[in-house]
Formats: sequence, structure tokens, C-alpha cells
Amino acid sequence: MSDYTLDNRWHMARRRLSQLEEYLDPITKRRLNSLGTRPGLQCLEVGAGGGSVARWLSEQVGPTGRVVATDIDIRWLKDIKLANVEALTHDINLDSLPEGAFDIVHVRWLLHHLADPGLAIRRIISALRPGGWLLIEEVDFFPIYASDSQVYIEFMVALSRSVVSPSGRDCFWARALPALLAGTGLKAIGAEGDFAIMRGGSAFAEFFALTAEQMRERILQSGDLSPERLEAALELLRSSSFWAFGGAGVAVWGQRQEE
Repeated sequence: MSDYTLDNRWHMARRRLSQLEEYLDPITKRRLNSLGTRPGLQCLEVGAGGGSVARWLSEQVGPTGRVVATDIDIRWLKDIKLANVEALTHDINLDSLPEGAFDIVHVRWLLHHLADPGLAIRRIISALRPGGWLLIEEVDFFPIYASDSQVYIEFMVALSRSVVSPSGRDCFWARALPALLAGTGLKAIGAEGDFAIMRGGSAFAEFFALTAEQMRERILQSGDLSPERLEAALELLRSSSFWAFGGAGVAVWGQRQEE
């Protein structure tokens, strides 16, 4: 993922991730708890970003457990000064993982950046212990087409294209995840969806606005959105009278077979 577009060196990158964490973390914690987080577990967070989930998992597994948090850029993960958390520089496109080492593996909003999500999933599954659980959370932006604002629709399509263009992927595919995971040999496959209802001026709206600011040059160079349409969309995201779907969350989970 050396060509990952959302470079964490950008001066507002930490703020951008914090706004995403504010929306997603409560949902993620509920799902991880349903899989049985408890003291003593060995956990892996792939693409851990700002580290909010890794910090929370650290509390759940306690001093007898361990959390390994990976990313291609671990600048914020290194700030986690907890004895049971290890930050590891890792590119899931290129690097293998310790086999059979973890009770829970979590991946969130990562696969749409990868040219071959299937390869990443296979590598991640190999890191599970027998009986261990995998939770994948992704986003599928198909609900944006329900908006009555054409500017907003065009903006979200252009934004998502700019973010994932290096991988050749798009952000309109996560609905395929349940069937994809069901073909991996895991058992107890489950899935659920959620819809983000976003209000202008909210933390989630700011996340998309900041992403657009970081991707501004790429968006405009693509020709998908004019400067005027981009500014109009950003104004919507700042307006408390604007409401829209921000995307559908798609979560899938499964358990590695006992040997």
C-alpha cells in the first residue's frame, strides 16, 4: 500500500481519523463484544490507524492478553504506551502474518484500498488460532443515491474514486463480503449492515469534508467534479440543515475451524 492516497503526514490527518473513530467505534465495540472479548485474549488489529480500537481492546484483554496493532504508518500507534499493546509496521499487500497466533482479528475500512482483498483476507485468516474469530467492517456507498442533492451524489462518487484510484477498486462493493467470507472455510459466518444518517456540521460530515480537502487536487485533476461543485458540496457538509446517507456499513464475521 505504498501508494495509499490518504497520507498520515497531512497536517489534518489525525483530526480526520478522530472524526471517523467517533462515529464507528461504538458500533465496532458492540460487535467485538458479541464475539467474546475477555481477559487473556490475543488480538490483532490490521490497519489500526489512530489506534482507538487497539486502546479499547487493550482494556478488554487486560495484562494477561495482548494486542498487536499494525499499519503501514504507525506514527500514532507508537504513542500508545500500554504494556500489552505492540505497534507493528506492516503492509497486508506484501507481508505475511504470524500463523495461528490470534483469538480475534479485526479489520475496518481497509479492504477497499486493496487491489486484491481476497489475498488480504486469506492472510488474515491464517493468523487466526483454531476457534478464533475474524471481524471485517467495510463501507459500501450505494445509499448515497437516495439523496435528493445531485451535488452531494456527485461529490461522494468523486471523493471515493479519488481515494481508491491507486488500487483500481471502488467503494461500492462491500455488499459482496458475506458471500466472499463464506467461501473461505470459516464457520459460523454472520453479517449485518448499518446506515449512517449524516447531518451537516457533524463529526462524520467533517470526516468527509477533511478527506475531500486532502484529496482536493486529485478530485479536480480527475475532472469528476468542478471546483464550483466541490465547494457547493463542502458547503452542504457544513450546513446543519443538510441530512443524507453517508454510506452503508457492512460487517461480516466468522470463526476458524477447530483442528
